[in-house]
Amino acid sequence: MRIPIFLISFFILCIYVKVKIIKSTKEDKKSNKAFWDREEKAMFVRKKSLENLNYILINKNDLPIFEKSSCCTEIYNIQNKVLNLLEHKIVNLNGKTNTDLKMEYGTANLDTLITYENNYNILVRNLYKWGKLLHESNKIDEAIQVLETGVNINTDISNHYILLGKLYKTKKDTESFNSLYSHVNETRFILKDKILNALSSL
Repeated sequence: MRIPIFLISFFILCIYVKVKIIKSTKEDKKSNKAFWDREEKAMFVRKKSLENLNYILINKNDLPIFEKSSCCTEIYNIQNKVLNLLEHKIVNLNGKTNTDLKMEYGTANLDTLITYENNYNILVRNLYKWGKLLHESNKIDEAIQVLETGVNINTDISNHYILLGKLYKTKKDTESFNSLYSHVNETRFILKDKILNALSSL
C-alpha cells in the first residue's frame, strides 16, 4: 500500500522541526554557558578608576534660566530638577550590560555606575519635558536651546528630535533642520527610522 503524500510531507516536517529544536537548544545552552562564564569572570575583576569616564558636563549658562515670577510653576520646577541634577555625576552608559560594566570597571563600581547612568536617563527625560513645556508656553527660542542640549548629549528619546525638528521648521531654520536630520541619520538609535520618517513629514 502506498503511503499518502501528505503523510510523507508531515513526517518530513516533523523531522525538520525536531532538528531545528535540537539545534536551537544546543545554541541556547552554548549562549547561556558563555554568558555565565563571562559573568563569573566579571565577578573577580578588581575595582578600576572611573576618572576617564565620559562625564556629561553642561554649563548652566547655556540653558535658559527663568526666575519664578517670569514663568509658570511647571517650567520653574522642571528647570530646577535639571539644575540640581547637574550637580551630580552623569554618564551615558546605554548599550552596556551590567556584565560589560563589571568587566571594564570592576564589580565594586557597579552600583556607582548604575547611579551615573540613572542620572543620565533622568536628565534626558527632564530636558525633553522642559523643552516641551517651553514650547507650549510659546517660548520657542528657549525650547530650542533646551532641546539642543539634549541632542548634544545624544538623548535617544524620539519625540525630542521630532519636536526640535518641528521648531526648526517653525523658525524656517533649514540649516539647523538639515543638520539635525544628518545627526539622527548617523546614529544607531533603535527608533532611528521612526525619527527620520517623522522629520521628513514635517
